[in-house]
Amino acid sequence: MIFDTLHPRSKIWIYINSKAFDIETKKNIKSSFLNFQEDWKSHGSKIEGEIKFLNNHLMVIGAQYKPEAMCGRAVDAQVRFITTINSEFNLDLLNRTNIAFLESDSIKVHNYNNLQSLIRENLINKDSLLVNTFSEINSDETYIPFGSSPLALRILS
Repeated sequence: MIFDTLHPRSKIWIYINSKAFDIETKKNIKSSFLNFQEDWKSHGSKIEGEIKFLNNHLMVIGAQYKPEAMCGRAVDAQVRFITTINSEFNLDLLNRTNIAFLESDSIKVHNYNNLQSLIRENLINKDSLLVNTFSEINSDETYIPFGSSPLALRILS
């Protein structure tokens, strides 16, 4: 689990940034998240959320599990928050062509369009650990073998 203090079925969003987050940026984003969280609500109830940085290239937002599904407005608010910090801190968190692999305890970010080349050059293979941006809940695996990922179905078949 990414967040020890959130329920295993809590909603999560994993974002990849191509450049490593520096300490000051992390601090400022955490502060912005605390401000955002004050008004983050679903069906009129405050959402307990958390933010976490992993391996300097990943930012994860979690929203505490509630039996009723999170409303669309709450999800949209989270996306607006990401859009705002993306612009404010000159990040590329919404670049869906960013893919990342865990290599020797560090993250290497690549462009999806270069995936075939990475495979040809033997820089990644079916056993390489992909950052699982397909994760939706806190209990999902953060890193999965590339060969088990939905991306591999398109690339390796």
